[in-house]
Amino acid sequence: MDDKQEYLLKLFKEIDAICKKHHLRYVLAGGSLIGAIRHEGFIPWDDDMDLYMPRDDWNRFVEISKNELPPDRAVQCVDVDRNYTNTFPRYASTDTCAIHRHQIIGNDKAGEIIDVLTLDPIPPDDREYEKYRTHMMIYSDLVNISFVYSGRFEVPVHLYIKYLLMYLFLGRDRTLKKLEKIMFSYKEEDCTRYAMRWGGCPFLFDKDMMFPVKYGKFEGVDAMIPAKTSDYLIWHYGDEWSYIPPNTERESHDAVECPGINYEEFRKEYMPGINKFRLRVSAVKRKIYSIAKAKSSHRTALKRRKLLGEFTVMDLKKRILESSCPIQELVRKKDYSALSDIFQEYFRVQLSADFIGREDSFHIFAFYHPTLLEVDDEIFSAAMLTLMNTERISKAYRMLQVRENLSSLTEEMVQLKKDIELFRQGAGCYEAGEMGEGEQIADSLLEKYPDNPSFMKFKIRFVMEQARSNKKPEMAESYLARCLDLYPEDGYFLKYKGDLLWMKGQCLDALNLYAKARETTNNGITHLEIDKFLQEYKMPALHTCQSLAENREYEEAEKLAVLWSRLLPRDHMTEAYYYLVKAMGTEKENAEELYAEILDHIKNMEPDSEDDEDRISELYTQALSYLWEKQGYERKLADIKARLDMTDDMTELKNLEKRVEKSCIESDKEKAGKVLGEILMKQGRTQEALRNGVWEVE
Repeated sequence: MDDKQEYLLKLFKEIDAICKKHHLRYVLAGGSLIGAIRHEGFIPWDDDMDLYMPRDDWNRFVEISKNELPPDRAVQCVDVDRNYTNTFPRYASTDTCAIHRHQIIGNDKAGEIIDVLTLDPIPPDDREYEKYRTHMMIYSDLVNISFVYSGRFEVPVHLYIKYLLMYLFLGRDRTLKKLEKIMFSYKEEDCTRYAMRWGGCPFLFDKDMMFPVKYGKFEGVDAMIPAKTSDYLIWHYGDEWSYIPPNTERESHDAVECPGINYEEFRKEYMPGINKFRLRVSAVKRKIYSIAKAKSSHRTALKRRKLLGEFTVMDLKKRILESSCPIQELVRKKDYSALSDIFQEYFRVQLSADFIGREDSFHIFAFYHPTLLEVDDEIFSAAMLTLMNTERISKAYRMLQVRENLSSLTEEMVQLKKDIELFRQGAGCYEAGEMGEGEQIADSLLEKYPDNPSFMKFKIRFVMEQARSNKKPEMAESYLARCLDLYPEDGYFLKYKGDLLWMKGQCLDALNLYAKARETTNNGITHLEIDKFLQEYKMPALHTCQSLAENREYEEAEKLAVLWSRLLPRDHMTEAYYYLVKAMGTEKENAEELYAEILDHIKNMEPDSEDDEDRISELYTQALSYLWEKQGYERKLADIKARLDMTDDMTELKNLEKRVEKSCIESDKEKAGKVLGEILMKQGRTQEALRNGVWEVE
């Protein structure tokens, strides 16, 4: 965790404690839930936390907070504080500064926050949801001046202007109360669904997807998570949720953050020059224009998509004609690699957020008004089978839904859709611990799709559970051999083969397979399982590396250190031992190059809050000390030089200065003088270093 994540965790623990004390419900949501399942904590690059809380529970939380909030905390929601500038509530610190865009010209508290997205009860009638959504868009546009919401659902501009005039002449409070009376009129006991109160996109959930809650680990906290966690994550993120995205696809949130001051000090110092009235007038004009132009903008975008769609269909037909094998023959042969090549451009366009949308603030209109490329039934079915058999099942399901709504499904497509729904039901059974029913579903799916990698990965979990419980791995070995025969480089299966080898006592072979598994899959669940399993063995293995190096068995030491670096990449302790062992065994002529590599590595290390940070620092110090010894420095002086490399602390620099003067000057006067000069320079005492002649200008 970095410093921001540590602070957010502190805020979350406070919410969690209040909720558990007073029997209030919440669930981790969004990236925070992915973090809990995939990392048992924060996603490493995440910089916020999201919770869902039913409206009734939130209202109770607000009442409780009047008496039980920790110091420097505030509860924010517009139905309590009319100066607040967002539609969903937040739990905020008041002694920090993290100003989001919508807060620039507001007066609400703008410290570090946790978003608490309220779940408003909604009846099963879609017309009631549409009424709620329309008024939520207007409500959001009145509350949050920095975004335009109503245009996303083509809310009539005259309706927005009506409430805007009411806002101007009757006041903010009366206008918002009128809207709240409409939106929050439904009772939870009469509703089967929730709408997430977010103007950007008020998602709809079935209540049983969220509650009753389960518990999962989040940075050591037993956090509440949705009843159907996998169903929620697949619905919201697709099959890809368990996979770690590449750096280019990692998202974070923007806020003005100023460590060391609070938001009030920031505003007092930097905001007086902003003309708030002018900004508000400009924002309202932009909203009216955007809402009025929404229909024509959407029509223009639709025309553009249709043109691109026509070109894409022509390209697809050309690819099919140029294929050396008819498309149905490729389906019969299950050559999904060749089919993926044929459908590559079609998938890129048809599955894009512009065409089928996404339930986020930028693509919500396309989600409710998707564009379907017109292809023959035979081609569409082949495309859906290709998605299903290349681990893109949720995308196939979304496409089948779109086609069902806009056109029609053949019997084959209807059955395909039912099979995907059955798979999701099976995942729910596994999650709920209903292993018998879950395995039956896995078996029935594999009867129809015997080589489907997603279904095979589902089945292997049941097989491995049995192998662990009855200590009889034969069935698992047989099934896994078939999986690896089909998918020999899939890290998901390699990890389970490693488990079987470990059960048989072949530990070194298992470790090598775990390392290969990490390198051949970016499935975060697989990585987490490997990490958790290896923690018990990590330190003994690293101590063995050091012992081997101390006994001058450098080749074996480095070989073992490299293996553990592959097993636990980005683990700071493992990296430190790797460099220590490498420094102990390196030759004199390579010492300078390794020294530069270590310093560069330390400089670029990602921040972390490992408990043993001092030990890690000491290991790097030892490594640098060995390298200075190899470059001709006496041991005590090499240690001082290494510690100098590792610190900027003035107290520590003073201590190093005394150590040089006390014990090193006479033994190696020239080098000691140079080191002393470097210490003085790092303290900013340049003239003193030069005056005493203990530092040479090169």
